[in-house]
Amino acid sequence: MMTLCVCVLALYIYRHRQGETGRIDSVLISVSGGLQQNFFFLGKGGRSIIDHYLTLVNTQKRNEALEKEVEYLRTKVTALQEVDLENGRLRKGLDFRSDLTQKLLAAHVIANDISTDYFALRIDRGSRDGIRPGMGVISPSGLVGRILRVTNDYSDVLTLLDPTSNVDVVIQRSRARGVLSGKAGEVRCSMKYIDRLDDVTSSDTVVASGFGNVFPKGLLVGYVTDVEPDRNGVIKNVTVKSAVDIYRLEEVFIVLPPAESEKAAKQS
Repeated sequence: MMTLCVCVLALYIYRHRQGETGRIDSVLISVSGGLQQNFFFLGKGGRSIIDHYLTLVNTQKRNEALEKEVEYLRTKVTALQEVDLENGRLRKGLDFRSDLTQKLLAAHVIANDISTDYFALRIDRGSRDGIRPGMGVISPSGLVGRILRVTNDYSDVLTLLDPTSNVDVVIQRSRARGVLSGKAGEVRCSMKYIDRLDDVTSSDTVVASGFGNVFPKGLLVGYVTDVEPDRNGVIKNVTVKSAVDIYRLEEVFIVLPPAESEKAAKQS
């Protein structure tokens, strides 16, 4: 049996070397060819998937890098826009200062009081800068308030919206005079001590009287929004809207009294 197998194998090898294809060869070639073809396409597909995956990974990395660069540039543009806006406000402030005879000291608003019953701001100027309680605080848009408390480097400003604030004002058109105070719980003011015979109408402009030299005379304060007679009929209840959006202020000016103005001039 062994001899027969050896002979058959030898005959197969001889015919195979002569290029003859038998049934066994056909079967083996068909089976192995199919497997080889499948492995070829499988390997090609695997390489394609790997290449596609690597391409996606590299594309994602490039996209992430581009997104970071875009965010950086966007942040830089925003910062430059903010600098440009601040420069515009400062230029406006310089023009405003040149129009006034009183000396002004610029300050940045660093905080707002969050209470609904207390309307105040904090600025980055204090006693080291010659600031004292009672000094007037203004902006190019109009009157802001007075210095309330002072530390070495910071001060609190009681704005005209606070109920405890009192500012001497006049109606620009008729020259009717009164005292302006904030209305409790509201972002509006009340002009007190207006006689029922005083000429005051809605949309009238309210300006600082200049009394006491705390604020520049004629400085814009606000606009009359409502006029109603008192229940006793003796005085009028006048409501005024501030010309300044207090909680959007970023820079303000402190009005220096004559003595402080001379000191500031000597120091400069």
